[in-house]
Amino acid sequence: RMSWRAACLFLLVCSFSLAVKREDFKTCDQSAFCKRHRAISSSTGYTVNWPTIQKVENQFRAELTDGETKLHLTVTGLTEGRLRVQIDEPKETAIRQRYIPTQALSGEPERLAFASIAVEGEHAEILNGDKQAKAVIHRSPFVIDLFNGNGDLVTQINAGGKLKMDVFTTRDDGVQYPEGFWEEKFKSWTDSKPYGSSSVGVDITMVGFRSAYGLPEHADSFALKSTVGSTDPYRLFNLDVFEYEIGNPMALYVAVPYLMAHKKEATAGVLWLNAAETWIDTQSTENSKGLFRKMWNTVVPDESVPNFTSHFMSESGLVDVFFFSGPTPQKVQSQLAMTTGVTPLPPLFSLGYHQCRWNYKDQDDVAMVNAKFDEHDIPMDVIWLDIEHTDGKKYFTWHPIHFKDPKQMLDGVAASGRKMVTIIDPHIKKDTGYRVYKDAKDMELFVKRADNVTDFEGHCWPGASEYLDFFNPNTRQYWVAQFAFDRYEGSTEHLFTWNDMNEPSVFSGPEVTMDRDSIHYGGMEHREVHNIYGMQYHTATFEGLLARTEGRDRPFLLSRSGFIGTQRSAAIWTGDNAAQWSHLEIAAPMTLSLSIAGIPFVGADVGGFFGNPSEELLVRWYHVGAWQPFFRAHAHIDTRRREPWLFSEKAMEAMRRIIRERYALLPYWYALFRDHAESGLPPMRPLFFEFPKEEKYFETQEAWMVGSALLVHPVVSEGATSVKVTLPENDGEKPARWFDYHTGAPCASGEHTIETPLYEAPTPVWQRGGTVVPIWQRIRRSAWLMRADPITLLVALDANGEANGVVYMDDAKTHAYREGQQFVEATIQYRTTSSSSANLTSKPVGKFEAKNWIEKIEIRGVHSSPTSVSMKVDGEASQSLAGWKYDGKKQTLTLRKPAVLITHGYTIDIAF
Repeated sequence: RMSWRAACLFLLVCSFSLAVKREDFKTCDQSAFCKRHRAISSSTGYTVNWPTIQKVENQFRAELTDGETKLHLTVTGLTEGRLRVQIDEPKETAIRQRYIPTQALSGEPERLAFASIAVEGEHAEILNGDKQAKAVIHRSPFVIDLFNGNGDLVTQINAGGKLKMDVFTTRDDGVQYPEGFWEEKFKSWTDSKPYGSSSVGVDITMVGFRSAYGLPEHADSFALKSTVGSTDPYRLFNLDVFEYEIGNPMALYVAVPYLMAHKKEATAGVLWLNAAETWIDTQSTENSKGLFRKMWNTVVPDESVPNFTSHFMSESGLVDVFFFSGPTPQKVQSQLAMTTGVTPLPPLFSLGYHQCRWNYKDQDDVAMVNAKFDEHDIPMDVIWLDIEHTDGKKYFTWHPIHFKDPKQMLDGVAASGRKMVTIIDPHIKKDTGYRVYKDAKDMELFVKRADNVTDFEGHCWPGASEYLDFFNPNTRQYWVAQFAFDRYEGSTEHLFTWNDMNEPSVFSGPEVTMDRDSIHYGGMEHREVHNIYGMQYHTATFEGLLARTEGRDRPFLLSRSGFIGTQRSAAIWTGDNAAQWSHLEIAAPMTLSLSIAGIPFVGADVGGFFGNPSEELLVRWYHVGAWQPFFRAHAHIDTRRREPWLFSEKAMEAMRRIIRERYALLPYWYALFRDHAESGLPPMRPLFFEFPKEEKYFETQEAWMVGSALLVHPVVSEGATSVKVTLPENDGEKPARWFDYHTGAPCASGEHTIETPLYEAPTPVWQRGGTVVPIWQRIRRSAWLMRADPITLLVALDANGEANGVVYMDDAKTHAYREGQQFVEATIQYRTTSSSSANLTSKPVGKFEAKNWIEKIEIRGVHSSPTSVSMKVDGEASQSLAGWKYDGKKQTLTLRKPAVLITHGYTIDIAF
């Protein structure tokens, strides 16, 4: 074992120095099914067998055929402008059922009866029950046109005729099969296929759209590129990739086969529900309108039609497409959230700053790091421990010398109002003296080899390892129990979890992962479930964290691997990045892609995991990380220590200021995650979400919105001392107004060059007129210690003299907010009621007895000094508010010490 571990370390060091080894990972040409599907150049000839049509309340069913193969089509009506299109083998003739990853969905999608189904001539027209979506099914060739509620054709399925499905079969020696149909070789590995190839594919066209987004995870631009004729398709196949390349469509750690397209007039989305390896060829084109049906004359007025076409190709599964009709980015996001779920409101501490490295060496090291943050007045909420904290890479254990009293360590960190996180990976060390291994062996909880008899074995950090089968309900039940405080010895309620290597990573396997012909519970091949394996693992971990307090406390869990629905139980980080400027620059596109694909709690490791960042790079990275949802610094074991105080005084002061800015904004971040849990909107958003008609922002990736209120544009280029930003000019039907977030000074729309000296300048951030941002101004050592602190409101007026926002607070820890309204949610509104008067109101709901009071209100964009300001609380008599000050240069009115709890309703009247 030691020799293998040494070899693994050698491989890791080589990867560290030479970057990703492309030859270890397949290209499309090396993937038999991808090569076959990509080579389709003419229509596969499928038609609808019209006499087989069946119409039921909420489903349309029919047979498809190409003359040889028969397939079954089902179109299902769903609520809220959604349709589901499935193409499968007929159940009555299939020799094996195809896997549908229903675990990815947030329950069974709610069906809705169709308003009408009309079959006439060569097409069938289906109108969804809410009339927000319509499908037109064409008989020959088989094509589905999908319309939004405005009657716009926005999506087509199989317009390019690329529908193809390899049905499960038995081998016939008299048949000439395509290369790789029954077995496939890659380097020294052979993949057996006992049922033959089961690949599926179809093209999906977003009609009238030039730009599309999604398909995470790739270290590439936010707006998807055209891959046809230029690169490999985008690949979704969860893999452990060291120091990944930038601008490459190769697979990484997360697979979310979701695509959103946007234009000025509409937004639409499609979700490809398939857990097998998937390649997606993409192309943005302009086509002559004459190439399409005459009905387009009523839909598309221009002489040419822009289209974004995607060709989805999966190794197994079925064609299972959810169509989201929009027609706005917010509506599409809501439709996605309704289908795949949302991130439940995280505990407050998890939105603070996380300090991590591989590895803090012992308890004294942890205590020193904890104390140094206090010594340098830098807030921090979580200290992380990587694999070296264990006893020989055996998870749920502690190193007997370096971490011999974990409870004492945890209690010491908790005394500062902080938490800890330990890593727990899915590979189980093959050691009969290791309780978890012995239990799993005795209970038959491991994944099997292709023979479905012997347990699958591979190598990872511990050396020889076996891998738990989280599709087995007994495995899940066992895993959940391991997080109980009496099972995970030394753990306390202040310890949380990090699931890494869960793609799964197998150092000795093909493409550094599990053999595809390995067998899971129920006889499923690993090829069918690969991309959801990591999610099955982290959802079991989430359930364990939940069960240890009998559902009282909110879990916090970070996972590297993810799939559709991951957001319901885990945060995601962008994996093993590097201390390079290109990796800093790609952090925003990667986290934006994950955000719009339904995974909002995302971040990139500050400073880069591999390598040693320069002081300039590290400071700039803190500027970026502090304005993304998950904020963690992390580093490889071979890198130099990089805690903030180990750099120059100027650099440390800059990092401290940036981290403190993050803590000041925590009430706003917390309210955004509450809003996400209700609406599905991600806290980190592309600009076009808020300014959908401004085409110049459709492919913007160097700036983003935090909620609807803040536009962030940090520096990501080496040596830069300024940044150019273009602030949107229009906000719906009115002119946009902007204010410097840090100073409150008004800022005109349009292009600006902002000076950003490395050590002195704050992150370039602007507050949008019409918004209210709650902040904390008393920064303490951790978020937990600030939870009851007074709140300041930053009220920025729009062109109509109005603003809206929310203050949200609960106990910051438990699930009590879900029961009995144990929260307070105050709706804040500012209205200009006449040329000489305005008012600000707060209307709270909820029963949580919050201790936070309003200590200051700063109103931005006030054109003149008031003559009087008065306030009434809970409908009582109005009283003069004396503590106010007007700054004419900044056009800012500051109301000091209104001294009212956020649980009380109040009105502030302002006379001019």
